[in-house]
Amino acid sequence: MTKQALVFLSNGCEETEAVTTIDLLTRAGIKVTYASISDSREVECSRGVTILAQKTFSQIKDIDYDVVILPGGVKGAENFRACLALIDKLKQTHQQGNIVAAICAAPAMVLQYHNLFPQAYMTGYPQTKNAIKLWKADRVYFDEKNKIITSQGPGTSIDFALKIIDVLLGKETAAKVAQQLVLPTGIECYQ
Repeated sequence: MTKQALVFLSNGCEETEAVTTIDLLTRAGIKVTYASISDSREVECSRGVTILAQKTFSQIKDIDYDVVILPGGVKGAENFRACLALIDKLKQTHQQGNIVAAICAAPAMVLQYHNLFPQAYMTGYPQTKNAIKLWKADRVYFDEKNKIITSQGPGTSIDFALKIIDVLLGKETAAKVAQQLVLPTGIECYQ
């Protein structure tokens, strides 16, 4: 059965983190849906790049996904944090035993702010370290017990996406995707 991923987009989200994750998961054969949290499919990202989302939140709110992903970006994370329907979707995803993944500002500004995973170890953008209760300094961290994947920022987007692939489909598939990208040896454990 094909794994399903949902990448949320909001105005101000970090385009590198969003697009890199969408691209790598798609390369791995995961069915990726990217959806705006607003009623508009058009999303202006943190550096001015406009992405046309496939769906709006109302179109996907009742669909279950194997992983729900939040890219970072301060303004994007603020918009995610303020969207209570999104917070409910994250809670529902977790209660179903599925994975929540967040990168950059999103772990601190959304997950920690709403105390969604009080016992989870997380990483995030280094300047958010003091806002995360159980901080990990890793580039990407999978808290297996809580089924949460977090990562530090734009420069760790590939690591983040490969870890999601690893968790959903296994190391072999993650290694194949890493090889397609011509990554230097020693990146994570995908060589």
